[in-house]
Amino acid sequence: MTSVRLVPIVLGVLIGAAVLWLAPAAPALAQDAAQENDTCLACHTQPGMVLELPSTEVVSVTIDPKRFAGSAHGQALTCTTCHEANAEIPHPRVTAKTMREYQDARSRICATCHTDPVEAFAGSVHGRAGRMGFADTPNCTTCHNPHDAARVKTPAFRNNLPQLCGTCHADARIMQKYGLRPVYQSYINEFHGVTTTLYKLTKPMSPTPAAICNDCHGGHEIRAASDPASKVHPDNILGTCRTCHTDAGRLFTTAWTEHQTPSPQASPLVYYVQLFYRFLIPATVAFLGLLTVLDLGRWATDQVRRMGR
Repeated sequence: MTSVRLVPIVLGVLIGAAVLWLAPAAPALAQDAAQENDTCLACHTQPGMVLELPSTEVVSVTIDPKRFAGSAHGQALTCTTCHEANAEIPHPRVTAKTMREYQDARSRICATCHTDPVEAFAGSVHGRAGRMGFADTPNCTTCHNPHDAARVKTPAFRNNLPQLCGTCHADARIMQKYGLRPVYQSYINEFHGVTTTLYKLTKPMSPTPAAICNDCHGGHEIRAASDPASKVHPDNILGTCRTCHTDAGRLFTTAWTEHQTPSPQASPLVYYVQLFYRFLIPATVAFLGLLTVLDLGRWATDQVRRMGR
């Protein structure tokens, strides 16, 4: 019975001893990491440093030390955590021949820590397209600058995400190549996009409450709308809308224009209502303006007549 009671005491003593032993090492480790990064940044803060690939494409290797130190990676990792081979000086020759090969190699490093997002991305439309050899599809470093990695839960990241997606989805050439619509501009003109833009401009420290791209399509696991597992598949889209619109009825999604600018072919009812108000509102303002001018004219005439009496 006595030995059983001693177990918690012994464990407590061991844990306390371990904490006391490791505590002095923590500042030393942090100092070593800072010194290691300073060694790399002694060269890599020089403006205009580039790596030219055999394809003649150029990669900037200049790092902004303040932005790196304030990033998620700069606060948790050292340079050689990701660039292990570059601990040697001079650095080993880069084997990538093109920018895409270089980006893919950098993205594979992300899997060392970010296992779940990388696995989800591999099954997405973007990940599958990349494995098929399409060089203009995104990978990790397309959306996340590793030397300026913003925390994804910050208001700034959320408010700027539509613009990030628009890098590709506003490009008519890329969209035409893959048979997609350039949806970015139509999103910006919709309620969700207008709200997000207002928050970005007027309340940059507050996250937009409106839906942004990954709220509806997912983040790393984006799938085609025709995929039954997609969050915007016709069978799933109402449930996705109810994430925010909890009381949405079964006909709620019929009001959505599907990121299409209303026209006689797409959302004709919305188009003709908009057209009606485009004429009605200016006509009403013009009519009221005319009444105001006539009334002021009558008033001025009456004043002149009274003064003449």
